[in-house]
Amino acid sequence: MIVRSIKWLLISISLIALFLLAAGATVAVMAVQKQPLVASTAPTQLDGADSVNTLLAQLQRAFSRREEGHQITLTETQVESLVGVLQRALPEFKGRVNISPIGGTVSVTYAIKDTGYYVNASALVLPGNSLQVQQLQVGNLAIPGRFLLSFLEYVVNTYTKSEIATIALSRVEEVTMRDGELSLNVGRLDTFLAELNVAASNLSQSEASELEVLTAYYLRYISGREIALSVTPVSLTEYLREGMARAREQSHSKSEAALHNKAVILALAVYVGHHRVGNLVGDIQPYADKALKPKVGAVLHNRNDLARHFIISAALELLAEQGMSLAIGEFKELMDRGQGGSGYSFVDLAADMSGAKFGSVAINPEKAIEVQNAIARIQNELEIITPINNLPEGLSKQTFTQVYGGVDSQAYLDEVKEIQRRLDEIALYSL
Repeated sequence: MIVRSIKWLLISISLIALFLLAAGATVAVMAVQKQPLVASTAPTQLDGADSVNTLLAQLQRAFSRREEGHQITLTETQVESLVGVLQRALPEFKGRVNISPIGGTVSVTYAIKDTGYYVNASALVLPGNSLQVQQLQVGNLAIPGRFLLSFLEYVVNTYTKSEIATIALSRVEEVTMRDGELSLNVGRLDTFLAELNVAASNLSQSEASELEVLTAYYLRYISGREIALSVTPVSLTEYLREGMARAREQSHSKSEAALHNKAVILALAVYVGHHRVGNLVGDIQPYADKALKPKVGAVLHNRNDLARHFIISAALELLAEQGMSLAIGEFKELMDRGQGGSGYSFVDLAADMSGAKFGSVAINPEKAIEVQNAIARIQNELEIITPINNLPEGLSKQTFTQVYGGVDSQAYLDEVKEIQRRLDEIALYSL
């Protein structure tokens, strides 16, 4: 009797497994298609990058005046520019946004590499007195919007052990649309921001990772060195020398060297780049109410902005998908073309590309120890960053368009190619 029961249990489990496998295969077949839904190009979308400054100003005002209601307006140009920077980093991804008085459509396509198949998805957002998604279409599958929002709300709340998603949805009091423009009337955000702190606290209660512990260690170590107290600008190479020297002492294998190098770069990105980079790593600041920073900012080519571009790009290269740091740097420069910005700068882009290259080399286990040794004897900044002579900068949007057209033009690509040529001549990056 027991044997028969076990036999039928095993048969039942096998049938359930076969059913789930068949259902999964069916869903997969229905989700993929042979033709892309979206064929937009990143260069065209990125042309409106400077318009995002307006959106950022609205968000900053909403967060700073959190006890008031606000209206946040998004345009097709702004959203597509953000989609463009993602596509610049992930060429397999394409997106398109269309906003009309009766609804807004978000369409995306992801090309499955080396298969000739695509995952296509589109969602229809409706105007009303709350956030309403009519449906999500994934390939030939249609998912009701109400179910989708409820599912996402449950997942986010469960993962963060908070009510952050529920509160966020409740803050949307009205959605209105016009041709090419969507407006959100949101309620006071103080409750939302307080719950955001709860969610962040819940997520950080898990045991700190080894990288988080090491980054916190190097942040304290570097901030305690004599160069941190200098009242005159110090080259970023000196900070790297201090950090990498300590990393070399602590590394006993190739893999340990790569991990320690990564922690040094992240610590410096927080210390001399921007303290908010630390949020991407974890709880690394020793004082909750005061971020560590040097008396005077670090420099490269006698410029603080280039040191920050370099080290933050290096950190982003470690934390993001390959190519994301360059895409973000390029997008920031495109934003700067607008009124009030510093203008497009190939000099800044050279610092971004140099930093990203340094980051990728420093954490390669086969090269990490050599990087530590090279930084220990570094004599010149040009051993880590390209020369910046004859690289255009301060270009307004009008001038940029007149000279280069867009980021897919040959003239633009030639400038990037020249920066890459200079990078290739740096010995450290040809290890």
